[in-house]
Amino acid sequence: MTRLIAPLMPAAAAPLAMLHAACFPDDPWDAAAIAQVLAMSGVFGFAASEDGAACGFVLVRDLGDEIEIVSLGTLPSYRRQGIGRALMEAALAEAGRRFCSSLVLEVAIDNAAARRLYASLGLAPAGTRPRYYRRPDGTAVDAVILRLDIAGERSDG
Repeated sequence: MTRLIAPLMPAAAAPLAMLHAACFPDDPWDAAAIAQVLAMSGVFGFAASEDGAACGFVLVRDLGDEIEIVSLGTLPSYRRQGIGRALMEAALAEAGRRFCSSLVLEVAIDNAAARRLYASLGLAPAGTRPRYYRRPDGTAVDAVILRLDIAGERSDG
């Protein structure tokens, strides 16, 4: 099995929309929405593939001193195999190259698997966004804002 984590290309909106829909069938982003995100200042990301098949992605926005994970997804059949961690590590490495001092993201309070991954990477709760996510049945779910200080990456000399 060959895993590849590669930077997203500017023309990635359509294939990324298909991947996003497969990862998040209850709240898919279409190609136009993803193209809009990709066109935003400071946006970068990575795609994961195994044996040539796309299986995950991370979209990240460089906000200056901080990066924000806009979206992270792994296809259901590839979950719990380290792909999300590899994508997060690629984003963190790029944050270090950009001299960002912190990372922030939101995650649904009931997304236990994602919260375990983020905790294992050192992200800690920094706040909540009440009723941030909507489920297909209309239920509102809080988001937990997680933050990570990226220590040792910045050099002032």
